Amino acid sequence: MAQFIFSDNAQSTLAAPISPSALSVTLASGTGALFPNPSAGQQFTLTFNDAATGLLYEVCYCTARSGDVLTIVRAQEGTVALSWAAGDSAFHGPTAGTLNAMQQSSSLFPARVINTSGPFTINTTDAHGAIGLNRLIAPAASSATLPGAAANGNTYGIEDLARNFNLYPVTISYPGGTTGPNGSTTQTLNVSGQCASFRFYAASNLWSFKP
Repeated sequence: MAQFIFSDNAQSTLAAPISPSALSVTLASGTGALFPNPSAGQQFTLTFNDAATGLLYEVCYCTARSGDVLTIVRAQEGTVALSWAAGDSAFHGPTAGTLNAMQQSSSLFPARVINTSGPFTINTTDAHGAIGLNRLIAPAASSATLPGAAANGNTYGIEDLARNFNLYPVTISYPGGTTGPNGSTTQTLNVSGQCASFRFYAASNLWSFKP
């Protein structure tokens, strides 16, 4: 996904009309400098609004700018490509798409609670967060396998919320092609109240384990 870039208070008007199929737009003379200048893999939002009624909108993504001429990807974020007239508004501002593309704290530090005993699944979405085992009803030994597609530096936490790992241990297996400390293929968590973490090192296909 391309990286969104931004500038403050960038707005202009169209210097010439464009059709629904046009892939570039020319802004009023000298105003292009107000807008970001994307490099490869970057883009910014450009929204059109009609001067006649102020009721029509189209969200575009601009992938390149040369002076006042912008290269655009039309009809983004559920909008429709329309014909636009000279003098219609073109502005750069926040959209639902740009805001939703930003990671929020709950995404960066996920945490979830597992109340059942037995096997459970660890997902890549658990990276840099924690799984809290709160096995209070008919507890039994549990097990899980760390994600096989783990990225370098991904860390997974397993925490004993019910403080019963000593009676009901958890066996964590390392995925195929990877190993834990000293070549181990599994790690047993059996200390009540334990907060264990596993970090993956892609260069050596090794996991670290901190009890």
